[in-house]
Amino acid sequence: MRKSLLFVAKMFLVALFPFVTSCGIDDVDAEDGAIVFELYDDEGSLVEGLQSMKFGETTAYTLKSAFVTYTEVIAPTGWKCSVIPSSRSCTISAPALSDLEAEAGGDITINIQSQRGRTLSYTIKVAALEDDVVLTFDGSATTDRLIYSYGKSLTYTYSSENVVSLDVEMPAGWTYENDLDAGTLTVTAPSKEFENPTLIGDVKVTPLSIRSTAGESSTIPVELSTKMPVIEFQQEAYRFKFSEQMDIPCTLSYIDQCNITKPDGWTATLDKDNSLLKVTAPAADSGTTYGTLVFDAASEDGLTDSFQLDVAIYGISTADEFIAFGEAVTAGTPLDDYTLDNEIILHQNIDLSTSQLMTFVGSAEQPFAGVFNGNGKTINVALSDLEDTKEIGLFHTLGATAAVKNLTIAGQMNIATLNPVVAGVLCAYNAGAALTDITNTADITYTGAKSSSTMGHIGGLVGQATVGSVYTNCQNTGKFTFTQSVRSIAIGGIIGSAANETVGSLVNCSNKGAFTLTLADIGQDSGRIGGLVGMTEVAEWSYTDCTNEGAFTMDFGGTNRQFHSLGGILGYGYGSFTRCTNAGAITMNNALSANRRIGGIAGCIGSDNGNGKLSLTLIDCHNTADFALTTNYAGGLIGIAEKMKAGLIEDCTNRGNLSNPNTNLASDKVPNQFGGIIGCAYGNCTIKNCKNYGNISGLVRYRAAGILSGVRNANNRIENCENHGNLNIQTIEAATTAFPIVAGIVTIENECVMTIRTCTNTGSITATVKSAECVDPVYVYQKAIESGKADQTDCDEISKSNSAGTVINITLKE
Repeated sequence: MRKSLLFVAKMFLVALFPFVTSCGIDDVDAEDGAIVFELYDDEGSLVEGLQSMKFGETTAYTLKSAFVTYTEVIAPTGWKCSVIPSSRSCTISAPALSDLEAEAGGDITINIQSQRGRTLSYTIKVAALEDDVVLTFDGSATTDRLIYSYGKSLTYTYSSENVVSLDVEMPAGWTYENDLDAGTLTVTAPSKEFENPTLIGDVKVTPLSIRSTAGESSTIPVELSTKMPVIEFQQEAYRFKFSEQMDIPCTLSYIDQCNITKPDGWTATLDKDNSLLKVTAPAADSGTTYGTLVFDAASEDGLTDSFQLDVAIYGISTADEFIAFGEAVTAGTPLDDYTLDNEIILHQNIDLSTSQLMTFVGSAEQPFAGVFNGNGKTINVALSDLEDTKEIGLFHTLGATAAVKNLTIAGQMNIATLNPVVAGVLCAYNAGAALTDITNTADITYTGAKSSSTMGHIGGLVGQATVGSVYTNCQNTGKFTFTQSVRSIAIGGIIGSAANETVGSLVNCSNKGAFTLTLADIGQDSGRIGGLVGMTEVAEWSYTDCTNEGAFTMDFGGTNRQFHSLGGILGYGYGSFTRCTNAGAITMNNALSANRRIGGIAGCIGSDNGNGKLSLTLIDCHNTADFALTTNYAGGLIGIAEKMKAGLIEDCTNRGNLSNPNTNLASDKVPNQFGGIIGCAYGNCTIKNCKNYGNISGLVRYRAAGILSGVRNANNRIENCENHGNLNIQTIEAATTAFPIVAGIVTIENECVMTIRTCTNTGSITATVKSAECVDPVYVYQKAIESGKADQTDCDEISKSNSAGTVINITLKE
């Protein structure tokens, strides 16, 4: 069937003596009005006979014509022909090689008509040519006749050009498998069960193009010998314990001699009399944990063959084994091959970074429930949220009976999910597994412009702890980079968040990874960010001997973006902290708003959702880092403490300076409260034996104090505390307001009884205030200034006496 292509050209008659030439060819003087139509090639020769070109190629011809006003082209299917008399051109395009419906050749007919109605038919024979179809086997595959034993397979490698398939003819009983992408042809000899196989024959291999054009065939000579040496095992691989000796049954035929190549540390001997292979695995740390035994065997007739047997210590030694282990966990199948002394043990460093998986081990329905011993090794990963996956981690879920220990994870985790995500480099969810000596060095990048207010959870090790457990000697050194938003995301160097009502602990855990947060103007951000844990909203976790050294750098791009809370150890929640230290600086750049809670240990000891049972304890905790903040509540140790059943802060120190670097703010955007130990406390809080050495400076709207800035409810006590930091407080508040108020120890916001015992202030106070009573070496009772309320503060004379030498410089507001 032919396809017609109609090309219409309505032209004015050309002059009888044209002035334009091409390749030296001029149009003719056709005095009688007769049609002239001739084609010439690029050498100026008249086109005659078959015109050949490659598939997909276009050939241009020069047209010599006269009195041609209309042309109709009829071409074979897939071919194109364009005739343009005014340009003296004709082009013919062969079909693409992949157009299997196109014809390989045929006649192109050009029907021509002049203005006077004369007609002429011009025919061009065309054919499309393919590139050469070439198949070349490597080495001596086509010259040397290889001898096979029953069922033996040999692989031949080849290179090819323009080949899409092979036509393979096999001798009777012989089979093959072809991998065109890898360039391998595997030939397998007949099995013993096959009746009357061809013993000597040839494998004929013919390459075919996409249009089934055959290239030159190759012939591989093969021979099946019934007396070839044979070694057969019941299994393809065997597992051992360290130093274990095993007698492996085998079938031997025509074995006269056999040389065995062994992995480092392994021994293997062939007992021909008893048909046994005697293998001894290496002792721990004295050889490789996996490898292949290679048997080069020879018969009495000199026939040779080679055999292999894989051996390995129980456990995981390769990336493929780890992936297989993960698939077994997910499928709920036995893990015997990977278990040594009741633990899944990792023998070698492995690289999983080329595997495009979001989680490798387990699922919500099939969590990992055993003990995974990393054995001090490292797993390298490249985790990402392919296809908007919401749950990411090396393990999906660690069950309550699970434990992971002695493992380092390296590489990276990249997240672009727009809406809720639960991601941890070690696991998305921890449902109660104990983690010991786990280190993450993988960097974490989040680029999602999150639009949902549903909470997400991202941690250096664990996305979300759904059940409490013990984390011991766990570290994160990987960097956190957020390029757009932290909206409704709990972010922690170790754990993103812990679920409500959970009870867990972190012992000797640390973070050294820096946090870089760029908060774009894409909606209200409400992230909870912690050097170790992002959020434990209605849960009481304990932190013992924990440290954060990771710096927090935030850039708000000159917008009013906000986040909820940030702390060196915990962003938001409750708990007890013993001997914890923050050394990570906190810096806010280009911020125009001040609605955040920031502290060296915890940002916000905040809302308990009406629980009313949660408490705070800080014992022997310290901050040494400087904070440059434009924020509502900031404290050297705690940003704000809300709704606690009870709070105790004892033997703690702050040596970091607190400052607001932004002096270009509207009055309602100026930071509210800065405190050397706590920014603000709602009540039921006792502070004992604490010291502040950090200076507090910059614009502050409401309150600033060396120990506690802003007491809002009753039953607060400060005992034996010292402030040695200088306070230099500026304001842009109008002179009609009482604010700011500044004190060496504490400022008291509401009508509540504050008890102060044996405290000392030695830091100087420089402040711009409404009146002198807004500043005091020990405390300021705000209600007395605002409305003349009677001062209910219970402050001993020792505290006043100890602070009497305070240097105070007051500038009255105009």
